[in-house]
Amino acid sequence: MMCGSKSLLLAALMSVLLLHLCSKSEAASSFDCCLRYTAHVLHPKFIVGFTQQLANEACDINAIIFYTKKKLAVCADPKKKWVKQAVHILSQRVKKM
Repeated sequence: MMCGSKSLLLAALMSVLLLHLCSKSEAASSFDCCLRYTAHVLHPKFIVGFTQQLANEACDINAIIFYTKKKLAVCADPKKKWVKQAVHILSQRVKKM
């Protein structure tokens, strides 16, 4: 009977250790994704850069992530006209440099 309780305790400890290791590796490899879009229109003069998030990579939705002068990241719908215009303006700025 004593051997059974030791085995059970060992199994429980191994499970806790495994869960701990899995949560650490997941946290180290995860990164933020846009989950929804802003309802506000950003003027291009307040935007310093952007990146594109693709739903088929690691996140659930396609998005344009704008980076503002105030160091904010704003998620926008890439199908919206203002987003397309802002991306075009920002792309032109880069070409002029």
